[in-house]
Amino acid sequence: MSDGQNETWVILAYFSNAAEAGMVDELLRNNGIDTALQGINFGGLEPLPLAGGYSEIQLLVRGSELDKAQELYDAYFGTDTVSLKEDEDVADE
Repeated sequence: MSDGQNETWVILAYFSNAAEAGMVDELLRNNGIDTALQGINFGGLEPLPLAGGYSEIQLLVRGSELDKAQELYDAYFGTDTVSLKEDEDVADE
């Protein structure tokens, strides 16, 4: 961890609910990375979000710890999914 008081904080990830944000936050803190959660929640009372609700929670880390944080995030929460092209439909399984 850095001792710099004026170090820049950067956004590591965005989340749509507090539970997901909390899991990643805890993982990083348990591995010695300083974190900060900030954000807003509209249209829902967590943990029971209402239909049509929206939230944006940002997970921030110190700039000097971004690479380590990204590595941990990808290792535990990364996915092997592929984005669909603009006019591509999801295939039935």
